[in-house]
Amino acid sequence: MGTETSHEPLILPTKEDDDNTFGYIKKPSILLKSTKWVLKIAMWLIFISWASFLVLLPSGPVNKLYTKFVTATDGTLFGVTGSIFLIYSGPVIIIAFLAIIYLKITDEEEIQEKKKKTASFRLWTFPVIIDGPFGVVTAAELIGIVLFGVYIIWAVTAYTITNISLLPLFEVTDAGERNVILLELTGLRFGFIGLICLAFLFLPVARGSVLLRLIDIPFEHAARYHVWLGHLTMLLFTLHGLCYVIGWAIQGRLIQELIAWKSIGIANLPGVITLLAGLLMWVTSLPPVQRIKFELFFYTHQLYVIFVVFLAMHVGDFIFSIVAAGIFLFMLDRFLRFFQSRKIVDILSVKCLPSGTVELVISKPAGLRYNALGWVFIQIRESSWF
Repeated sequence: MGTETSHEPLILPTKEDDDNTFGYIKKPSILLKSTKWVLKIAMWLIFISWASFLVLLPSGPVNKLYTKFVTATDGTLFGVTGSIFLIYSGPVIIIAFLAIIYLKITDEEEIQEKKKKTASFRLWTFPVIIDGPFGVVTAAELIGIVLFGVYIIWAVTAYTITNISLLPLFEVTDAGERNVILLELTGLRFGFIGLICLAFLFLPVARGSVLLRLIDIPFEHAARYHVWLGHLTMLLFTLHGLCYVIGWAIQGRLIQELIAWKSIGIANLPGVITLLAGLLMWVTSLPPVQRIKFELFFYTHQLYVIFVVFLAMHVGDFIFSIVAAGIFLFMLDRFLRFFQSRKIVDILSVKCLPSGTVELVISKPAGLRYNALGWVFIQIRESSWF
């Protein structure tokens, strides 16, 4: 009993452990911190400028300035499409590029310095609405919902006033024809506002997006923003289509307009196909359908390819460039995930639990890095190729 025995520890302390024990943590350099702040300020300035432009665009002065800029680039090497892409999609691409650098620096900083965790108030996680049509809504989400709602009301009001002021330019005396023109102008505005919402629609569902990592929102939580934006976008696109359909029906040329496919300008038939694909995705994504027929919702949602392709055919390249950034980042994410998901693992055992849950024990693929509470997506081809 009195004999002392010594055992070699299972894990020997490293120099880093010794330093951390006594508080000697390597501080990040001033250059690293300065670069991080410069990138953060640059991204905020770009985003605020871009968002301010979108909000103020329905106003007369900003719209005239925008029209002059786009017109001035017509005939140049840059062209109208390039200028519209730069204005609408360029800021998103630039922010995404700067976010890659910012996150790389942040990772280096976290390696060098352990952050002291303290209790703090966070707008992203503080719930303000518990039971409502949007579910649990945090303070930041409520601010976003209010701002989007204010923007929609402001844009519809401003464009309606503009449409009424444009009527004398058509030199139409018949009241019925004036109403049809006003109806089509209103449909045009609904379509444009829908495109602005569509520019944001694909950003929350890019699972590996640097933008989601930048604002520290997990993709499974961001998916609800895609749902909210999807309802709003399809509502606007439906109103857009209805305005034109009613106007064409009044004029007695409904069928001719629906099947028209112009080589220059707006092609109507691709727009009809786009709207039908969108309506199918919208209806099958409603909670009563999604909960009962999830696979119907999932497979119908693959129509987004048809939706995007025919939307481009409907509006043309220069208008499609308004939404190009969000779609590009989403497709890039899908492309990367397609190649990342080519790893094949072996199923070691299968067990069906009394609750109906299937338990799979699979081999760990080489190089797999994971965290607690993380997600792993598994494709079982006997069940589905998607």
